[in-house]
Amino acid sequence: MKFSTLSAVAALMLAAALSACGGKAQFAVQGTISGLSNPGLVLANGSDTLTVQPGATSFTMPRQIPYGTEYNITVQHDPDHQTCNVMAGASGSAGHTISIAAQVLCQQKTYNVSGQFVGLFANNDATATTAATPRIVVLTNGSTGGTVSVSSASALDFTLGKGNFQFANPVPDGIAYGVTILSQPADLNCSLTGGTGVINGADASNLLLSCKPK
Repeated sequence: MKFSTLSAVAALMLAAALSACGGKAQFAVQGTISGLSNPGLVLANGSDTLTVQPGATSFTMPRQIPYGTEYNITVQHDPDHQTCNVMAGASGSAGHTISIAAQVLCQQKTYNVSGQFVGLFANNDATATTAATPRIVVLTNGSTGGTVSVSSASALDFTLGKGNFQFANPVPDGIAYGVTILSQPADLNCSLTGGTGVINGADASNLLLSCKPK
């Protein structure tokens, strides 16, 4: 007999025993929490709500529910700078298993690091049959934030060598970023402004890469 079947049978036996005594089995609406580091999380089961403190690894809603009652655990309010979801066991019928055991996962919100470039032109080596060779500047965001290759071929305004770039790896809220130039064409002098800061609830989009011929 499978465990889930055993659980259901045990729950039914418990309910039957309590019913014989004149009452219904009561079930705690509860579960586990992982990743909660900030205040503000509020869980709900219908009108029954619970504010969960940072660092909590489990929760139990204030009100128990009788056997056979439907439950639906939701995130009524996310914690500051985090997003939480009920990953498993969010809903069901009390007594279907021995206990209610939902799983809530919280993760830090992430934001993009991006900016503009200007003065990045292709090499002047175009012919009647071949296009000019793009110039590429590689930027890096610290040791874990990844790199981005900024190419003249992605310019939105070719007369100014101007366009946009964005790192593929977003940065968690509250974490510092530090963007520097990893490599650049030998015939250009490129500089970067706005490359350092701390993510604070919004994208970091004010980086500016400026390039000039040597």
